[in-house]
Amino acid sequence: MMEKGVSSVGPKPFFSSRGQSMLETALVLPVLLILIAGMVEVGMYALSYMTFLDASREAARFGTSLDPELTSKYPLDMRPSQPSFPDVRPPAIGGTDPSMTLEELEILCREGESNNFYYELACLAFQNVPMDTFVPEEGDDIVITVIGVDNGQIKHRWPLASHAHPSDWAYHFRGVSDGDTNPGCTSAALGNCRCWSLYGIHSSQLGNDVITGRLRAAAPSTGFVIVEIFHSHHLLVSVFNIGDFIPDPIKTQVYTIFPVPAGEPE
Repeated sequence: MMEKGVSSVGPKPFFSSRGQSMLETALVLPVLLILIAGMVEVGMYALSYMTFLDASREAARFGTSLDPELTSKYPLDMRPSQPSFPDVRPPAIGGTDPSMTLEELEILCREGESNNFYYELACLAFQNVPMDTFVPEEGDDIVITVIGVDNGQIKHRWPLASHAHPSDWAYHFRGVSDGDTNPGCTSAALGNCRCWSLYGIHSSQLGNDVITGRLRAAAPSTGFVIVEIFHSHHLLVSVFNIGDFIPDPIKTQVYTIFPVPAGEPE
């Protein structure tokens, strides 16, 4: 009697291997895309941060060879046919010149032939940042401060009110006139800190208490310039916007400190 053959074919699986692969891909792909997008987002933020940091460094380094006190009253534009102190603010933030744009400011910085310490440093920083990402309407600004120290103590904080030219715009000169050392400038009252602001939006974020805390007790007599750049970095992918934890835009402040011999206390 012949035995029946045993079939080697079992029951068909509920899912085919092809369907299983598609399911696994559908589950894993969104996670991979989020990880890749996150790495790109972090990379773009790091690139933006370093670009603005380099701009502040270039401006501060250039300021080491200038005299902030003697040149503070010099005009932005020394061409005879142009206003000496144009309003550089865009109309959207209170500017009085309807034609003032970032492109126009770049032309002023390039062709204005200024010898003013603060304008020159601000222009150099401005020319080294991507113009399409620098938006004063969103709070982007450039702030410059000159500090003189002796024996670990601040002896002056510039610019003083007397350093301003009568025809210059008052919004550039921020802070209060409370003596050479500007004692009211603390981390709790940054609005009191004397500094020069390109757009008049921000005050320096480095109060006297912060600066003094970083000085050695016997720090020699010297002067130094601080260039701060405030920037709003927009996320590429809105999915990473998580309220206050990861806002959009991300408010960034970078700064560089360089010695400036002309700022040394007398």
